[in-house]
Amino acid sequence: MKPAVKFENVSKRYELGTGQTSLKRLLKKTFTNNSKLPEDQILWALKEVSFNVEPGSALGLVGPNGSGKTTSLKLLSRITFPTSGKVHINGRISALIELGAGFHPDLTGRENVYLNGTILGMKREEIDKRFDQIVDFSGIERFIDTPVKRYSSGMYVRLGFSVAAHVEPDVLLVDEVLAVGDAQFRQKCAGRIDELQALGTTIVFVAHNLYLVRSVCDQAVFLLHGQVQQQGPVDEVLNKYENWLIEQQIGQSKVPASAMLGRSDGHSEEVMIREIEMHNLQSGSTEAFNYNDPVEIRVHYSTQKLIANPNLVLRINRADGTTAAMIRTADYGLKLDALEGDGFISLTLDQLQLATGGYTIESSLLGPIDGVALAWGASRWLQVAGISLGHEESSGVFVPRVAAAEVQQRAAVADLAG
Repeated sequence: MKPAVKFENVSKRYELGTGQTSLKRLLKKTFTNNSKLPEDQILWALKEVSFNVEPGSALGLVGPNGSGKTTSLKLLSRITFPTSGKVHINGRISALIELGAGFHPDLTGRENVYLNGTILGMKREEIDKRFDQIVDFSGIERFIDTPVKRYSSGMYVRLGFSVAAHVEPDVLLVDEVLAVGDAQFRQKCAGRIDELQALGTTIVFVAHNLYLVRSVCDQAVFLLHGQVQQQGPVDEVLNKYENWLIEQQIGQSKVPASAMLGRSDGHSEEVMIREIEMHNLQSGSTEAFNYNDPVEIRVHYSTQKLIANPNLVLRINRADGTTAAMIRTADYGLKLDALEGDGFISLTLDQLQLATGGYTIESSLLGPIDGVALAWGASRWLQVAGISLGHEESSGVFVPRVAAAEVQQRAAVADLAG
């Protein structure tokens, strides 16, 4: 069986500052040797990129801004063409990228459904057949005969998604569309993508939300500076990308990875958080943790004055920036002694309960006036191993305690009667 999508040594080259926007520029380029442009005027958005997507599979393209993800989607949707190499697509393609890009503001929603559907490759009879589904899914039945220039941005996006999602393509391109709209709309989007997957649609998905990529995709490609760093099962690729993100954030902090000490960030030097560390009370390690390990968090401080009635706030942050947990000593009814000189504040958690991933701990030291931070600090990066050993490892934020599991069955009706 042929791959649904195939990138074969694909490269895309841009010449910076040499846009061909007029006949004069085109003629100048034709009769002038521009083959020896300075290196700083050449950008390789992609360089010899190769990957396959099998029919019915879902591939996630991940990487930082400027890595080549959007260029890949443009090549797939034939907005642009490769400088070298080949892009193969088997079947009809649809894109959930710039929703409503084909809408005309003076036309009604009804008219734009037909216009946009035609642009996306649907025939008139297909649009007729699916029109009621499209309108019902969008949730704007009342306004379907109103010009779209009077729509709110949310209504506009809803209708655009609904049209694109009902093309029922062989290959679907998705680019951050699940990050727009309200929570109910995002759930609808995700549900429709699940339906398309069940129908055998091949999906190429670009998103910065790695947990969303994990939930949608089974394969992934990590791009960096237009080149493939790793490709394969989604968990393996995303783990490599997360480790790269951790290394970058450590490097940007300008603090050694072995001891990412706290810093005051403009607060008085009279009060400082010098270090935040976490100890595994099961193994003694300060680097490796399992989801169910008991841990002690120590916040080392230094003060040149007495701090009465202190309060400590801890944030445990995941590699993608999500706050996994926030702990305030005041919320737990933990009263701390006054701080003076050097020392540390210790908090003990009987179970960590975090899913697989990289985490940092941020801490704010508050004085008697709640909300006024006297000092701030951050830990080095910590690695946590979750509960699952299967391919769905790392799904979610925390690992809850499950006390019991049992099956209760109702007796058959015949048994009850007799």
